[in-house]
Amino acid sequence: MSLLPSLPRRASTWSISSASQPPTPATGPKAIIANTTTTFELQTLFRHTEKVLISQGCRVRRGYAPFIKADALLVISKRETGDEAAIFIVTPPTAETAASILYIIPVVPGFKHRLEQTPPSPSNSFFQQSAKPHITLYLSCEELKLELRISASQSAKVQKLVAELRRQSDAAAHSPSPRSISHSWLDLYSVQSPNEKDDVDDLISPPVKTPSNMTPSTSTTLTVDTPLLSSTSKETTEPSEEEEQYPDPYLPTFSRTKFLRKRLFARQDKWSRREEIKIRIATYNVNDKIPPEGTLELGPLAGKGEEDILVFGFQEADLRRQSLLISQGNSRAEGWETALLAGLGDRAGDFEKLVMTQYVGVMMIIFVRKSLKEYVTRVETSERGIGLLGFGGVAVRLKIHDTTLCFVNAHMAAFATALDRRRSDYQVLKTGLTFPRPNEADLTAGFEEFLPEAKEKLLNQEDSHLLFWLGDLNYRVDLPDNDVKKLVEEKKWEDMLAKDQLRADILSEQSFAGFSEAEITFPPTFKYVHGSTTHDLRRAPAYTDRIVYDLPANEHTLPSSFELQCDEYTSHDILWSDHRPVTGSFRAQVRVVDESSRGVELASVMKELDRLEEVYRPSLEIEGTSLEFGDVRYRQPVEREIKLRNVGRVPATYDFKPPSSDKPICKPFMWPFPATAVVEPGQDMILKVVLNVDEHWSSRLTLGSEDINDVLVLRIAGGKDTFITVQATYLPSTISLPLHVLSALPSPIRQVSLADRKILARPLAPSTTNGEAPAKPVRDVWRLLEYLMANGKGVEGLWIEKGDVRGIIECLDTGNELPGDQSKLISSALLHLLTALPSPLLPTSHHTSCLAAEDRDAAFAVLEGVPQINTNVLIGLMSVIRLCASSDEIPAVDQLQIEHSIEPGNVDKKEEKSTIDSTNEEPGVAESTSKDTALDGPASIGSTQPANAAEVSTKEEEPSSDKHDDEEEDEDAALEFISLTHSQDKPLPEIIQNQEAQSKKDNDKEEKPLKLASPPKKGVSLIPEEPKTPPSASSITKSHDPEPVLGGNEHADELVDALCPAVFGQTAVIAAVKDKRRRFIKLLLEG
Repeated sequence: MSLLPSLPRRASTWSISSASQPPTPATGPKAIIANTTTTFELQTLFRHTEKVLISQGCRVRRGYAPFIKADALLVISKRETGDEAAIFIVTPPTAETAASILYIIPVVPGFKHRLEQTPPSPSNSFFQQSAKPHITLYLSCEELKLELRISASQSAKVQKLVAELRRQSDAAAHSPSPRSISHSWLDLYSVQSPNEKDDVDDLISPPVKTPSNMTPSTSTTLTVDTPLLSSTSKETTEPSEEEEQYPDPYLPTFSRTKFLRKRLFARQDKWSRREEIKIRIATYNVNDKIPPEGTLELGPLAGKGEEDILVFGFQEADLRRQSLLISQGNSRAEGWETALLAGLGDRAGDFEKLVMTQYVGVMMIIFVRKSLKEYVTRVETSERGIGLLGFGGVAVRLKIHDTTLCFVNAHMAAFATALDRRRSDYQVLKTGLTFPRPNEADLTAGFEEFLPEAKEKLLNQEDSHLLFWLGDLNYRVDLPDNDVKKLVEEKKWEDMLAKDQLRADILSEQSFAGFSEAEITFPPTFKYVHGSTTHDLRRAPAYTDRIVYDLPANEHTLPSSFELQCDEYTSHDILWSDHRPVTGSFRAQVRVVDESSRGVELASVMKELDRLEEVYRPSLEIEGTSLEFGDVRYRQPVEREIKLRNVGRVPATYDFKPPSSDKPICKPFMWPFPATAVVEPGQDMILKVVLNVDEHWSSRLTLGSEDINDVLVLRIAGGKDTFITVQATYLPSTISLPLHVLSALPSPIRQVSLADRKILARPLAPSTTNGEAPAKPVRDVWRLLEYLMANGKGVEGLWIEKGDVRGIIECLDTGNELPGDQSKLISSALLHLLTALPSPLLPTSHHTSCLAAEDRDAAFAVLEGVPQINTNVLIGLMSVIRLCASSDEIPAVDQLQIEHSIEPGNVDKKEEKSTIDSTNEEPGVAESTSKDTALDGPASIGSTQPANAAEVSTKEEEPSSDKHDDEEEDEDAALEFISLTHSQDKPLPEIIQNQEAQSKKDNDKEEKPLKLASPPKKGVSLIPEEPKTPPSASSITKSHDPEPVLGGNEHADELVDALCPAVFGQTAVIAAVKDKRRRFIKLLLEG
């Protein structure tokens, strides 16, 4: 088959409906391609964790850009920490482009909206059109400000949208998740900025500047689920000639059998030839007469034996009363059969009876030439009665070679006034005389022209090539009886036929529509005087006995190809009845099949169908089935593109197949957009796959419990599936790692192998002494604290202003130097790191007890049962916050040092005592320091060249003057810092670098370093006591009462709110509980 011509692209429309779950497309080829109107499910644009709550058609613009037709969608994402909302501005798919996202506005604290309604503006002149009335919705969040213009007729829907925006905005204001943590799922959706080709609004109105006086939303509770319907009108197109010639095999209306038949019979000249056969048809109303034995009078009826098929129809062959109730056997039929054969004379031996069928007095006998008998097949009969007087009809359907013939013998209602009854009889016999279906197991459906595809449908009379009706049809002449008798006497047969009811009905198509009859040149066949050739004028004569024929319409074979002709149509003077028999001799060209050639052509047509199916099968050329994302970092989205091109003739609808019914189509940290779309023939489309790892998955990928690689299955409805591999390397990050893992890291996490990370992630073994494993300092947390101690003093907006912390986190993960003069970013990164912890700093088991704390002592007492590592981080955070908010001068960074742990056996008790005595602290503090020698802090805060531990001990053995002691106590009091703990282990890598150089430098200066007190231990009170009361072990060394940190600070509430997620985690609580949590944090800050 030659290449199929390209078809014009089918028009498609787009309609949207909201659904909680994306639908599963049908897998069969006929499922999607059937409809030229494609229904687009809105929910399929989003993951299963997101739900489109409300949708609204609008026109949108940013600033003074032209308006663009789009849809505003309010989408809710189900998160472990609570629902998160965002507004998506989406353009619907068209025949040229897929759906795209123009803007995304998160509903977070600071989100604002305002509603305006613009009435029609008056016209300045007759020719100037006034502006259309419309509603304007202004949306603003951070730096993005949009103007949405909506038809005034949509005011009810807009009010529902605004009410829901208020509710979501109010919920966002009370969300426990900070902005840096929330809405990470938005990064999975690729945003495509609008271009100049987008649809521009046609409303006439002056440009409106986005107002800046929008107020935050107030709370309103309303849930609306509104479907969004595209304004695209539905179009229907008629199939073209090319579509008729090359039909779509996947349409529901397509039939493989019908296609094969059409193509095969269109080539019938290649596999068949024509052969002439002759048919003789006779009809005779015998008026209950029986042929005399041995009679030869039926010779004129039987003919000279020149024909191949002899069809004899009899009416009133049996008028006995009992025959109306029960069959009287075939005795009379056998008599007529014998008489007919006798009439053939010497030619009788050339024929044999093919079939005989009878209904009461209506009987039909068919003879066939013996040489033709083997080519006659599918002989089927049917009988049907009309009324109670033996009227009715019989039919025979047969096949000669590859041509089907049907013969109907009928006896219909009598009398001139019963015309309507005859018409009814015709319809009854036409529909009632049906034939059974052949055994389909023994045939090839493509070869059968008349086999209905519906299994329950029978064959009828018109399922044939040649159809003949014969019999006493009883049509009369539409003239008064006297006029008819006069015409008979004058032998004006043409004048009688001009008023013949049958001819009139054929022309008016009230009965026998489409039938033909040969020219009548003989006298009326009814009514005669018995035994004579004289008409009985007591009743009006008429042409009641007729033979008509039809070539039913056939889409596969032209009726004219059979060349049906009537050679003779006449009546005979057989005087046995009041009717005269009528005969007709016909010839036709029947089709004779060359089975071998037909098989070859059928195979060719089958191949053509296969090619059609392949061409019409939805198919896409896909470039980019192997996606390499390279190195992926925390919260840094990476996007890759897949190019799709429809090379077929029909629209291709694709989606992604989930691995199982209960699993999503891909891993939660990646998403293809659009996840489903219709690609029109010849259209190119870009499918974008975004990979973004947030805090929910960072630790799993870092510790190796999850694999970042994945395989997506792109499924084409009615086509083939394509596997798309996703390969990437996630660079380990400290984000969302447990504290015990962070404290155990020997170096920056990028330098730790995956095997070591998996070992570190194992649960800690309890200590044999106090039930808690020894804790090391959390290196990354203290690195940020050191930076803030050195650079965070007096920085306006510290801890409050937010920024992009990904660069700071990258420095922590790689061990690179932190950027200078970025205290605000450092503080944001610190809070981000702590908030992303899998469990809050203050364990959930202690949340209830902290709510009852009324003063500092009670607040610090809550920390007694908290794990030591959590306590160290929490107190260190509070101390640095107080330090940065204090008005005291911070000592120079290079003068700050913290003692390191001393391994047992390397320093004797005298050195240890000297170390303790040199602090010049009160007895309780000295005791605590002695007990915590093995848990001294890490390197000096802000210093990258810490002193050697042994040299520090040696320096402490030297006598200390009172002056040095006083300076040391003043500096300690100014810092108000609690040192970090370190287990009896080797110092961290950065601590031991260049120790000799640092020790030499310290010895040259001969200055005693500033020491910070040891950290608190589990079960020991952290509250500083009055001088008259001995301080508890591990208490903080103080030389004066602390200055209130929050006093006079205008950002105090914002600071406390920023600390709440880090201390208590991202759990939503009621307002009363939230207030008590805020009070607890204030007590810690003032401690």
